[in-house]
Amino acid sequence: MPSYDSRNPNETFLTAAQAAEIINVSLSTFKKFIYQKKIRTLKTPGGHHRIRKSDLLALLGDKE
Repeated sequence: MPSYDSRNPNETFLTAAQAAEIINVSLSTFKKFIYQKKIRTLKTPGGHHRIRKSDLLALLGDKE
């Protein structure tokens, strides 16, 4: 289930696995996008990446 930013309750965040599923790529491929800085992420205190849904949709828009 997506998480929400307390500063902007309308902003939806996805896990890397959720984002990979949406764009239909493997998790390892999506993590390569993250490490190559092709998509911006936020890191949780536990070190997990969170992707704004709006950023993911913008990435898809650039490819179409």
